[in-house]
Amino acid sequence: MKKKLPLHLPCLWAAVVLILLTPLLAGFDITRRVTIEADGQTKEVRTNASSPAQILQEAGVALEPGDGWRLQGPNKRVQDGSVITVVRGVPFTVIRGEQTAEYKSSKATVGEALKDIGISYKKERVYPDVSEPLQAQMQIYVLGKGEELHFSEASVDIPVKYEEDHSMNFGTESVKHPGKPGKQTIVSKRIKSRDGQHSVQELTRRVTEEPESKIIRKGMAMSVYTPDGYKRYTKKITAHSTAYVATGNPTAIGIMPYEGIVAVDPRMIPYYTKMYIPGYGIAMAGDTGGDMVGNRIDLFFNDYHRAIHWGRRDVEIYILAE
Repeated sequence: MKKKLPLHLPCLWAAVVLILLTPLLAGFDITRRVTIEADGQTKEVRTNASSPAQILQEAGVALEPGDGWRLQGPNKRVQDGSVITVVRGVPFTVIRGEQTAEYKSSKATVGEALKDIGISYKKERVYPDVSEPLQAQMQIYVLGKGEELHFSEASVDIPVKYEEDHSMNFGTESVKHPGKPGKQTIVSKRIKSRDGQHSVQELTRRVTEEPESKIIRKGMAMSVYTPDGYKRYTKKITAHSTAYVATGNPTAIGIMPYEGIVAVDPRMIPYYTKMYIPGYGIAMAGDTGGDMVGNRIDLFFNDYHRAIHWGRRDVEIYILAE
């Protein structure tokens, strides 16, 4: 005759099972604090999801084709304190034979990007190298049957830069630095046709050594013939001139006027500036007056009749370099 178990034992076993399952059941309801970094912004969310893609979707972070994410943490699983960084895909071009296609990928290297878009390859038949970092707007060449890469070197022309030199006569030049040509690698694709002939198609040029500029000093100082011979000048001004004679007063710079002293607007021509005025001669800015505004000049004459003869006229003023 079978013995009956006490009525309280089934309840006891149920309680034991519940106790044992509690940690497991609780595991499905763990709320995690996860940080999302996307497009320069940081957002913290609380979630029960364990998939980064699902967490991003819940947070309203849209992933376009080619975008990806990286999970930062001690392991590859989402846990409390994990950081999910969204990596936006960069555009690049794949050229195979006559076909060109545009893609986007968030992968780090050329090889990873090709795998990401489902293109198989042999690494020696890809340019740039599969280990090269993937960059935006990069052109990736994947060679087909009968094609091979060919590398050659060429020089880069020396660029020329000019420096204005106001100590040299106008129209003259002097080499300050000879410069140095650069170097570049020319990447070409050699194509073998069915009849055994080869053709070469240049793919790209990459500068491996930047050229040094040739620097040429360009003379900017001009010269004008004066009663004292040729004089270099730095600037030529067209001005309206008048004439004046002695008034018994010293000039603005504190000297008594003499022929060769001219009154100017010192904002246009500073005091003590030496100049040559055709028909008058070598002069120096040493005086001013109420009418001396802008390109106005008043020439001092020792003789009244010569001053009257000069009258009013437009003149060319050569600002001398000396």
